Amino acid sequence: MSGKTYKSIYYHIVFKTKKRQPFLNENIKEKVYHFIWNKCKKLKFFLHRIGGTKDHVHLLIYIPPKMSVSHAVGLIKGSSSYFINQELAGDDILYWQHGFGVLTLSKNDFHRVYDYVKNQEEHHKTGDIIEEYEKINFKEEE
Repeated sequence: MSGKTYKSIYYHIVFKTKKRQPFLNENIKEKVYHFIWNKCKKLKFFLHRIGGTKDHVHLLIYIPPKMSVSHAVGLIKGSSSYFINQELAGDDILYWQHGFGVLTLSKNDFHRVYDYVKNQEEHHKTGDIIEEYEKINFKEEE
């Protein structure tokens, strides 16, 4: 046996700004997305798609099985908030809420979730959201 393992693990992850503050305006959002994309590349994650609105981010991502999802999301959230607060925000400070939502996907669900993440703004404008894809199961902080 070669020691190589086949892995096909897709995660849909969502995390929100603290108190759902609409912090991710168009200017900041694109820079944050670019930062997250590059951070994932450096960490050897494969980010298939990123999307969101002014108060939350969705990722369709592959995380190597040797790393826990919690640790991976912590690295992404921590480094992105540091980047935003040091480089972009000025007087405003971004805090992510504690926790996140995560779903594992089958290959059959991949394209549906990809399109959902890609079209976040439209889904929220029209109210055509999928509740399960938006969940973060914790008590939101004050």
